Amino acid sequence: MTQDRKDSCSRILIACSMIEDELLEVVDRCRIEDLEIRWMERGHHSDPEKLHQVIQQEIDRAEADGAEEVLLAYGLCGNGAVGWRTKKAVLVMPRFDDCVNMMLCTGCRDRRNYLEAGQMYLTRGWMHDEGALLGMLDDFKKRYGERKGRKAMKLMLDSYDKVTIIETGCFDPVPVRAYADRCAEELDLTVRVVPGSNRIMEKLLTGVRDADILVCTPGNPVREEDFDVRF
Repeated sequence: MTQDRKDSCSRILIACSMIEDELLEVVDRCRIEDLEIRWMERGHHSDPEKLHQVIQQEIDRAEADGAEEVLLAYGLCGNGAVGWRTKKAVLVMPRFDDCVNMMLCTGCRDRRNYLEAGQMYLTRGWMHDEGALLGMLDDFKKRYGERKGRKAMKLMLDSYDKVTIIETGCFDPVPVRAYADRCAEELDLTVRVVPGSNRIMEKLLTGVRDADILVCTPGNPVREEDFDVRF
């Protein structure tokens, strides 16, 4: 599903709804008007092959609609991005493995992975994902009953001990903290808050093209090696 911001524009952003808060914060703060946003359904990240197909179709549609620059608010996403390409437009996207890594990178990018073991990361967008913790827990309870469902969920999360909120300043932290507290209570986890950043989305939308941003000229596909750290 897509939702267009304007009827036509030379710059089209294809964006995952998971990071809508972060993208709209930049649009509003930087007063960006020369951009059409096409929102894509959340959840495609869990199926990289489907993600690849859906976004490539959307890239083709953007070009057919006259885009000269196609911006992608996606990361490598389990290699789902590998092979994305344009025919005439310039393709631009963050040089990060996923959106969580983008938010956790608060300074100069010095490594590919900013995630820490044992932590389930949370923003307001992730609360509404099909794979969100409480939604999964509810499904387990319906399937196996209250006690067995909670036990099965805990076994699945055996290697995790924290729910970690990424504080980017792009969403109201109160409901997110309440959600995290309930996750902690239900699943014997602890809550942690870490500083995050929206600087990568700002670079993407405002035209900064440095080592954090991947630019592919027409006909040149996205490659996995493009996401290596460059100094």
